Amino acid sequence: LLEMNLKRFEPFLRCPRCQSKLVSKTPDQYACQRSDHAFPVIDGVPVLLSDVEFERLNRDLDHANQMRSEYESGFVENCLKFVKKCLGSTLHMPITPLVSDIWSRYDQELRLVVGSGTTTSASNQVNLDIDQFANVDVVASALEIPFEDNTFKLVWNTAVLEHVRDPIRVVDEMYRVMQPGGYVYTELPFIAHFHAYPNDFQRYTMEGLKVLFKNYDVVEAGVCVGPGSAFTAIAADWFELFSFSHNRFINGLFRLIPLVLLWPLKYADYFLIKNDRAHEVSMGLYILCRKPCLDRPAANLADHTADECELDE
Repeated sequence: LLEMNLKRFEPFLRCPRCQSKLVSKTPDQYACQRSDHAFPVIDGVPVLLSDVEFERLNRDLDHANQMRSEYESGFVENCLKFVKKCLGSTLHMPITPLVSDIWSRYDQELRLVVGSGTTTSASNQVNLDIDQFANVDVVASALEIPFEDNTFKLVWNTAVLEHVRDPIRVVDEMYRVMQPGGYVYTELPFIAHFHAYPNDFQRYTMEGLKVLFKNYDVVEAGVCVGPGSAFTAIAADWFELFSFSHNRFINGLFRLIPLVLLWPLKYADYFLIKNDRAHEVSMGLYILCRKPCLDRPAANLADHTADECELDE
C-alpha cells in the first residue's frame, strides 16, 4: 500500500527547502531538480526534512519516548490502551454529520493527514508525520509540507498545532497545498495538561482558533472533548502530583483514584455540549474551514459564498 501511495503522490512532491520538483534518482533517494538537495527513502518512505528540522526533530525526539511507546501495538500495550479507554478521563464526541458528509462526498479525492501517527493509510490518502511510525507515507515537518500548491482537496489534523513552534506557518502551509474550495478539519486542546509529543507550546480558545484560520471561510466550529472530560482530567492531573514521581506506572496508580470516582462525569458531555457556552470550559475544540475559491483579503471573506468554486460544480 505504501508503494501504491508513493506512486500516486510522487508527481506532487516538492523540495521542503526550495519547493522545486523532486525526482527519484534511485529507489533509495529523491533529489531536487534545482539544487543539490537530496533526501533518503527508507523502507519505501521519503524522509523529506530540511537540515534545521532534522536536527530539531532529533533533539525533541530524545525526550519523546512516551510518544513512541504509546504508538506500539503489542499485547500489553493494547491491553493498557483498552483500560485507559474505559477508565480514561476523556471522551471524544462523535464527528459531526457535516464533517462526515464532506469527507464522504470527496472520498475519492487526494487528501492529506498532517500528524498522522499510526492512522490507517489508504490509496488516496497521504499520511505525513515527523517520524516513521506505522502507516506513515511521508516523513516531513508540517512547517515545510513537501507538496506543490493546490494538491489536496481535504486536509485533516488533530492534536497537532499545539506541538509546533509556529502554528501560523503550519496553517499557511495547509492553505498552500489545499485546492481552492478544499476543506481542512482541525482539533486542538483548550483546557488540557502539558503533553510533550514531542513538545507542547500553546492552547487555543474558540476565538483564537478563528483568528488562527482567518484566511479561510469558517464552516463549523465547536467542542470535540467537553467540560466533563476537562473536569475529570484536571482532577486526575492534580491528584497525580501527590506522587512526586516521574515513574509512569506510579503516576498511573495515583490517577486511578479520582478516575474511578469521577469517570461517569465525562458522559455528561453528550448533554453539556448543547450549551452554547460549553466551549468556554471544554478540553478540546474543533474547527472546519474551507479555502476560498478566489484569492482575496481576509476582510472580504464574508462577501463570497461557498458555491463560487468551479471545482464543486
